[in-house]
Amino acid sequence: MEKKQKIALTMNIVIFLMAIVGCIMCFAEIFVVQTKVVEHGIKLLKFFTLQSNILAGVASLFYIIFLIRENKTNKAVPTTVNMIKYIATIDLVITFLVVALFLGFITDEGYFSMYVNANFFFHFAIPVLNLISFLFFENMPNITIKQTFIGIIHLALYSIFYLIVVLTHIQNGVVALQYDWYAFAQKGLGLAFVCAFVVLGFGYLTAFLLSKIKNKKH
Repeated sequence: MEKKQKIALTMNIVIFLMAIVGCIMCFAEIFVVQTKVVEHGIKLLKFFTLQSNILAGVASLFYIIFLIRENKTNKAVPTTVNMIKYIATIDLVITFLVVALFLGFITDEGYFSMYVNANFFFHFAIPVLNLISFLFFENMPNITIKQTFIGIIHLALYSIFYLIVVLTHIQNGVVALQYDWYAFAQKGLGLAFVCAFVVLGFGYLTAFLLSKIKNKKH
């Protein structure tokens, strides 16, 4: 196994383990920072942060398995696995940016509460390590324009889901934080749509830039 592959393998093992630890802490409510939006058990899966980090953990596990297979059989990592890694990377970049540039500033618990305990893994460690691994150590064939759109499919579906939840829980023109957990609609429903489209726009910009960087390395 080449040095570059060994680094990619090690990083993906660490990402997978951090995702497991983060999920255990999250679902078992270990060292949880209490916020205005409190959910338990399966309902935690409504958060994009948790979805994206679980996807990243699964993607890393697949990558580990097929990278080891590649070195034993000379069969390349499947395109499907590379695409799952690509989608997860885009999701994690968006998670990192939304927390760092928006949620950290509006939470009553303070900016750095967004990086405590499980959130340290979900909002910082996993996104950063995954991005470094994807850009510099993982081999992936040229990413096409069509694949850049596929790369934001999870983000697009989540945006639609979020807006549907918001629109179906309006009471007297107001949406409770329980149904507007990212507070996009707290200043008006119009702003919720603007935020959703801005996030989606940043998602595609991320997908496009990642494709340019990866393709340039070939």
